[in-house]
Amino acid sequence: MRIRPFFPVILFATIVLFAGCDSGGTPGAGTLGDSTSVAFDESEALVGEDAGTYTVSLSVADAGFKEVPVSVSFNTDQSSVTRGDDISASSDTTIRFPRSATSGDERSFGIEVLDDDEFSEGTETAVFDLSIPDSVEAAVGAPSQFSLSIEDNDEAPPSFDLLADAQDLEPSSGNTDAHCLVQRSSGEVVFFNSSDGGIFSYDGGLNVERTATDLNSDIAAESNPIDRCDGVARDESDNVYFLLRSDESSSQNSHPTYVYKLASSGSASVLASEQGLKGIVHSGSTVYLTGVSFRGASGDGFYSVNDTDESQSVSTLATESALDLAYGMDIDSSGNLYAFSGGFASGDRTRKIVRLVNPSGSATIEEFADPYRDGSPLVGDSGDDIADVDVVSRDGAEFLVVYNGSFEANNGEQWASIQISDQSISLLFNRTQLVENSPAGGFVGGFTEPVAVNDNGEIFVASREAFFGGEYYIARVENVLP
Repeated sequence: MRIRPFFPVILFATIVLFAGCDSGGTPGAGTLGDSTSVAFDESEALVGEDAGTYTVSLSVADAGFKEVPVSVSFNTDQSSVTRGDDISASSDTTIRFPRSATSGDERSFGIEVLDDDEFSEGTETAVFDLSIPDSVEAAVGAPSQFSLSIEDNDEAPPSFDLLADAQDLEPSSGNTDAHCLVQRSSGEVVFFNSSDGGIFSYDGGLNVERTATDLNSDIAAESNPIDRCDGVARDESDNVYFLLRSDESSSQNSHPTYVYKLASSGSASVLASEQGLKGIVHSGSTVYLTGVSFRGASGDGFYSVNDTDESQSVSTLATESALDLAYGMDIDSSGNLYAFSGGFASGDRTRKIVRLVNPSGSATIEEFADPYRDGSPLVGDSGDDIADVDVVSRDGAEFLVVYNGSFEANNGEQWASIQISDQSISLLFNRTQLVENSPAGGFVGGFTEPVAVNDNGEIFVASREAFFGGEYYIARVENVLP
């Protein structure tokens, strides 16, 4: 029997197998490399200005054993960034996929993002396009354009301006002054004028809230003129609460302090009177107070009254011997009270910020922060320390904004923030910066609570005239909070 050779059949099968093996291509799309294309791996990305170098990748499909050069060009018309200022990247770069490339192979290039100091750039975009020479049997796939958006990370520069100068603040009596600042929700700043003896507000013009005559009539129990304010607070209805007293006697202990409510509508009232009250804040329906036994309070610590009844007796929340809580206070969103214990304290509480936890329940006094600890930008001295404490909420975080009246700080008095979550301290500005950026002359702290802060990041600072320099004014400082 004759045997027929099988070689031609085997050869035919081999050829068919080779032709049908479209490595990297789509089955049934033709021979290898018929549909070669290159595209970006992504069409867009968002990074911060401090991102460094961002890597962009390209992929080839159905490579086909041929070199594919791809041009990556910067699209000037569609980009809002400036090369050399915002990014470092070539205007045109050729990226080559070699003959050995297989489908899915990647090549990449870097875009260096430059971190500048320009404010108000907003989000800028760098756009890049792909192109392939006509002589190359390949096409540009999708996406064929890549956009890198860059978010500006630069904070607005600090801004100093005058809300009101001495002429703006001068009442009809001519006795200009402003301290115990607080801001209503409407934007006007309310303050006590110790020289005139009345309460005023300023919002583009000076308004009389309560004349000295009316104020002394409201506080009929005091026979001497009311001429000192030791604290101020506001509630959500824009009622304002002052700690007022007379300084007629050389001894502050001989005169009580009055918790005075200036109602946003209706009559003013005296909620309580007690010697030695030195700090005030409102929350819910309660007015919280601090007292100093050296000034005549029954103990060093925290007290309260309700915000409606007149002629109340103050209630004791918690006391601790040798505290010195005469320097402003405020309350956080959790209901904790904060106050500075000054140089007349003793032991571990001297020149510390203390916190009263759970004031409406089992009130407990604890140390919150040492503002003068090692590494702190705040400088203490033997006579003047923190004279105001205000809580402010910014971008989901809460801070204490403090005014540090130290004369030993190199650049004068300091304004700083202390983050409640971790007690980190940041210097916001100092006296030198305030004076150098203000058209008014000098600065002299406005007694107790010379600072008001709002959640928009504005800080209002009162200056008073004094023999060693300074003018009456209220400055507004913006863009300094973290």
